[in-house]
Amino acid sequence: MGFVESAPKLTVSVSVVIPVHNEEDILVETTEAVLNGFREMSDVQLRDLILSENGSRDRTRELAGSLAADHGEIMVIISDRADYGAAMRRGFAAARGECIVNFDADYYDFEFVAAALKVEADIVVAAKNIEGSADARVLVRRVGSRCFAWLVRRSLGIKTTETHGIKLYRRRAIEDILEQVRSGKDLFDTELVARAELAGLRVVELPIATKEMRHSRSGILRRIPRTLLGLLVLRYRLRPIRKR
Repeated sequence: MGFVESAPKLTVSVSVVIPVHNEEDILVETTEAVLNGFREMSDVQLRDLILSENGSRDRTRELAGSLAADHGEIMVIISDRADYGAAMRRGFAAARGECIVNFDADYYDFEFVAAALKVEADIVVAAKNIEGSADARVLVRRVGSRCFAWLVRRSLGIKTTETHGIKLYRRRAIEDILEQVRSGKDLFDTELVARAELAGLRVVELPIATKEMRHSRSGILRRIPRTLLGLLVLRYRLRPIRKR
């Protein structure tokens, strides 16, 4: 009796981008956790783990270099200027996987990645404020996130409820849009997601359980003026696309 061989499972290659700034206390732990997390995922190849260092004044660069020497998957990018958005941009430009996942040094989730890889979308967002999500952060951070998300939707005219945090991108889908993004600092991924949605790319949100691995090191009050000004500039920059 003949038999039909089942089709081999396809392996998806993933690049992980982690901006790192003064992370000597948790960098080794985070890097090992990410490497082990992807080793346990079936049908996923970690193409590269990109540590995009920016302006660290502690032992972060030294530790990142040692990790890269020990693990072939790790790529280290160095910059003297502290800029989260610019670090993300450099990491995305260096990524070689079919998908790009952005984590923070203190915020990563493999269940989200596994679920996102099954979704037919150009961008999959880990949304803290949708049904099914659980946010265990301190009250001020939860309120701040909701207010920022509301401001983004109202000022930029998009429906996506979350533009910060963990996301999975199909690299080929966003390559052209990446070249158009001008924002740095806090708004790089906000502009990227907004441009993608306004351009007609499929953006899907999935719930996520969020908890703090450590207290936030960036003061919310200090960031408010910079973020508001950045959103005004971005609203003006995206006006021709919104009109279309």
